[in-house]
Amino acid sequence: MTILVKKRDLLFSNSTRYLVMDLIGEGGYGLVVKCLNLITGKTTAVKIHKDGESKSILRELEMLEAIRSLDTEKKNIIKFIEDFKCHDCSCLAFEMLDKSLWDLMEEEGMPLSLNEIRPVTQQLMVAFEALKGLGIMHLDMKPDNVMLVNHKDQPFRIKLIDFGLAHPVGALETGTVMQVLAYRAPEIMLGLPLSEAVDIWGVGCIMAYMYFGDHLFPFECKYNWMRTLLAKVLMTFFEFSETLEDAVEGCLLKGCLHVDPARRICPGEALKHRFITMAHLVDEMGTTAGVDRAVMSAGR
Repeated sequence: MTILVKKRDLLFSNSTRYLVMDLIGEGGYGLVVKCLNLITGKTTAVKIHKDGESKSILRELEMLEAIRSLDTEKKNIIKFIEDFKCHDCSCLAFEMLDKSLWDLMEEEGMPLSLNEIRPVTQQLMVAFEALKGLGIMHLDMKPDNVMLVNHKDQPFRIKLIDFGLAHPVGALETGTVMQVLAYRAPEIMLGLPLSEAVDIWGVGCIMAYMYFGDHLFPFECKYNWMRTLLAKVLMTFFEFSETLEDAVEGCLLKGCLHVDPARRICPGEALKHRFITMAHLVDEMGTTAGVDRAVMSAGR
C-alpha cells in the first residue's frame, strides 16, 4: 500500500485538521510527517501507518493508551495526542520533539562527556521504571528512539519514543526475534522468555554508544555479535560480579550489560547508583562541593 501524502495536504481527525509541513522519516511501517495543528497552532508529529487495522497497529495503540495513565513529562516518555483514520490509513499524533540522540551524535562527531551521559541515562531509567510499573517492554531501544526535547533551550532533556514493537510482559511467544542486532539482548538471541530487563540491556548499549562514540555491537552478522559479547563483555566486564550487589556498587554499565537478565540491574536500583546520584562526591560536611567540582571538571 502506497501512502499518498505530500506537503500542504490536510489530515482530518475528529478534533482538528493537520496541515502537512514536512516529511520527518520513512520506514517499513509508513511515514512520520511534521504537521501544524490548525486549531491549536502547535506543530505535531503524525505517524501514518501503511496497514489500516493490522494487529501491530492495534497493539501499539493499546500500549500508548496504557502509557497515557503516566505523567509523560515527569516520566520522560513522548506524549500521545490522538489516533484517527485518514486516506484509509491509521494515524497516530504525538507531540513534536527536536532530534534524536543518533542525530546529535552524528552532528557532534565525537563521544559525549560523562556529565552529558549522566542525565540521559537517568531520564531513561525513570522512563523504564515507569514502564516496568505498567508491565510493558519497549523492545526497540536504539539511539534513534531517544529524542531530545529541545536541545537548544533544554540541553539533554530527552524522551523515549516509538512503541511500535512494545508488548506487555509475558505476551510474546518465546523465541520471537525483536530489536536491531546491535541493541539486541542475549536472551533474545538465545530464544529465552523476555522481561523488562531486555530494555535495560538496550540502555547499557546506548550508554556505551554515548561514551565511545560508536556502537558496542555490530549491526550485521550474529557471529560477530557473539564474538563481541565474549571479547568486550564477558571477558572484560564481569570478572568482578558474583552478585547483583557487586554490579550496583561497581560500574553501572556492567550492571546494565549483565548477560543474565535475572541479575541485570533494574531501573529502580540504577536510579540509586552513585553514577546517577553522585552521592559519593558529597563531602563529610554534607555539602555538594565535590559534585560541583566534578561537573566543572567534566565540562572542560
